[in-house]
Amino acid sequence: MPSLPSVPVRLAHLRFVVAAMAGAYLVINAILALVAPLTAGWSFPALTAVVVPPMVLAMIHLVIPLARRVG
Repeated sequence: MPSLPSVPVRLAHLRFVVAAMAGAYLVINAILALVAPLTAGWSFPALTAVVVPPMVLAMIHLVIPLARRVG
């Protein structure tokens, strides 16, 4: 029977998840606010194509490293 992770490990994982979610929320809203004036009336797939690259870069180089420090 596999053992469960210790409480500090589970809390660290929870802190990481919450920090990553909060960071992703802030980044996606900032990106959407920046591109909204330029993409008014665009289809959803076109808007997604514009937003995904900066979101991925922000997650890899900003949000995940900061979340790891918190978690």
